Amino acid sequence: MLAELLHHRNGFVRKGAALALRVPRRAARAAAGADDYAARPPVLANSFPKSGTHLLDQILEALPNQRNYGEFLSSMTSSFQFRRATDEQSAAALRTAVPGELVRSHLFCEPATADAITATRFVHYFIYRDPRDVALSEAHYYRTINRWHRLHKHFAAAESLEAAIELAIAGLPELTPEIYYPPIGQRFEHYAGWIGRDDVFAVKFSDLTSERQGELLRQMADFYAQRTTADVDAAAIADAMAGSVDPSRSHTYRKGSSGGWQASFTDRHRELFKEHCGDVLVTYGFETDKDW
Repeated sequence: MLAELLHHRNGFVRKGAALALRVPRRAARAAAGADDYAARPPVLANSFPKSGTHLLDQILEALPNQRNYGEFLSSMTSSFQFRRATDEQSAAALRTAVPGELVRSHLFCEPATADAITATRFVHYFIYRDPRDVALSEAHYYRTINRWHRLHKHFAAAESLEAAIELAIAGLPELTPEIYYPPIGQRFEHYAGWIGRDDVFAVKFSDLTSERQGELLRQMADFYAQRTTADVDAAAIADAMAGSVDPSRSHTYRKGSSGGWQASFTDRHRELFKEHCGDVLVTYGFETDKDW
């Protein structure tokens, strides 16, 4: 019951459920041994923000013997503060995970964080999305959806959605370190190190929502099966993953599609994006060159 409330649209309900789950989480950690971590490794649902965090969360909930205690780790502090956390703070939080725990996160790829993920035997999944769609999603989210976020007043002050998109692309680097919101290319690069690692299953949101979904879910199930000492049925896990996707359970869901930026970007947005994120699009396979 409490785990279901973690997906509630009311933020106070979600936070209350997470607070209540701290007691069983502490008990589970106190009773855990090395064999428990080997048989029921914790799972990390990591994402570049606005890239399908809840889709990945729902898919990974289908893994066997998993439990969500409401932990959400981020390299940025709470939405009320929105400052950059240290690598050591992120690492310390990761090391408290218990066997079978599903931990959601927005974690930068940094040395101490990566070492803590390995040491705690996490099975690590990372989802990322075309940064142009991320910019569009952030413009909507910070401007009209999350009115409690520290960035809301800056986006709400934008005179139009077009101006809000420009803000999402260029960021607010002049406010660092009070608020850490650099240009979108720099924001993406903080996470990009997870892509291409053998110990991370990195997947594009556009692929996971395409006709390739079934193939990718089978690969995700196999990735988990290879990292647990328990006898698991990867095919059955993949089937369960396919049946667990429900966009209505996401409190931040808006459209959940790819390529929406094409209908919203002006020539000015394209120019700004090429300035701040053009190399990223080519490097990570979103475009073949800068002529788009």
